[in-house]
Amino acid sequence: MPEDFLVFTGRPNAGKSSIIRAITGLKVIVGKEPGTTRNLELYSLAKGMTLVDMPGYGRSLRGGRDAEDHIKDQILDFLKENASKIVLAVHVVNTSTFIETVGRLGKKGFISIDVEMVHYMKRDLGIPAIVAANKIDKSGEAEIRDNLDALIEEMGPSIKVFPVSARTEKGIGILKDEVHRRLVDRGHKNPFELVR
Repeated sequence: MPEDFLVFTGRPNAGKSSIIRAITGLKVIVGKEPGTTRNLELYSLAKGMTLVDMPGYGRSLRGGRDAEDHIKDQILDFLKENASKIVLAVHVVNTSTFIETVGRLGKKGFISIDVEMVHYMKRDLGIPAIVAANKIDKSGEAEIRDNLDALIEEMGPSIKVFPVSARTEKGIGILKDEVHRRLVDRGHKNPFELVR
């Protein structure tokens, strides 16, 4: 069976590694500072399935412009070269700051990196993609609802958005079920069974 990939993408400090740990049980490295994952980290799941924890895509407090460009090239090259083997991409968004980030980028004439990345993967590369709207525990209920509504609107109706908190595990079961279903649909009977 050829190797398939389950890929996790997102901006620095969105909580990709924490989400991976919560839904798969993998002991991936997590950190409180943005930029903990600096390279593509590959983990063997069930036979024929590899999970890819991507480094944060976009601005980070660690490193400079050259480091950011290197990470961006690394991510885009992997996605382009392996698009046909990527069964699912889970893009993790820091929901608590989404409106603020979109507003800041909009003033400079840019669209959200999160929106751009998901649409690039799905529309341009044909990679099935969903969004894990992480950190729903970080702000008040009304603020999170506003951020979540804005995120869903920006992503558009063709992208499924799953509100979650890796810290409290709220919504993790629903996200895990969706990821599991999609991997099983592609022929991976026990996708989270770790290869020893």
